[in-house]
Amino acid sequence: MQIFLQTFINSLQNIALYSMATIGIVLIFRTSITTNFAQGMMGTFSAFFTANFTLYHGMSFWLAMSLGAVIAFCFGFLIDAGVIRQGRQVNASGRQMITMGLMMIFYAIMPVIYVTITTRTPNIPKFTYENIEFAFLGQELYITEHALICVIIALVGLSVLFALLKFTKWGMGLRATASNETVAQMMGINTKLITGVTWGIAGFFVAISASSTAMSLNAGMMGTVQIYGFLACVLGGVSSFWAPIAGCVLIPLFLNYSAILSPKWSGLISFILIMLIILVRPNGLFGKRFVRKV
Repeated sequence: MQIFLQTFINSLQNIALYSMATIGIVLIFRTSITTNFAQGMMGTFSAFFTANFTLYHGMSFWLAMSLGAVIAFCFGFLIDAGVIRQGRQVNASGRQMITMGLMMIFYAIMPVIYVTITTRTPNIPKFTYENIEFAFLGQELYITEHALICVIIALVGLSVLFALLKFTKWGMGLRATASNETVAQMMGINTKLITGVTWGIAGFFVAISASSTAMSLNAGMMGTVQIYGFLACVLGGVSSFWAPIAGCVLIPLFLNYSAILSPKWSGLISFILIMLIILVRPNGLFGKRFVRKV
């Protein structure tokens, strides 16, 4: 029982981080019909900014991370306005190639701007290094304060986002744009602003996710997170904004619980389970089958 509960608790940080990275992927996909391969690099660039000002300029981690997230929001908005919006007539594959080009640009720029970080590859600062011990169901368990803060940030951020999507005029406009951008424009919705803000929100969330990973800084640090984000979208389904979050919950649990059975083969076991689920539910666990009416 203790191993089961502790493994679940140990998975919470990754669930939170994957969820913040994945929500940006699904928002962009639903509104811009684009698979954003540059999502991870947007977060990595912000994490470099956070680490640079925290480690070498004496800025507090909270302030540096907040500024990095705001900068990522601006980058996301400008990418949509200056690049993606100009290629709206390009097909889906072409837009994906554009985001891959953006990914390579970020990858090339970071060593130029952050020379010290790329040569030393320091660790990203944590919120805190303390552990919290507690008892649950008669078992002695613990969670790191850093993981708890990550979970709280993810819960608050995603709750606010989903509340805005559900109960505000902006959320209604975003949902209309995701449903049919042309019809949304005919109804007077400023879809350019909607997609721009959506890209900004995607950058904001992935920036916080990257700055909170507490791993060694390098240009490919968010590669695995982005892959799991895409996989979560497939596993949960992209017919709704919240369904991929369910995938973000399941993937770390699959990985960590299978590691109990076989640490060496945990990845293989997890991906086999995910593959079987997708074979049974090709549209995702919560995905809907769309029927085109003629």
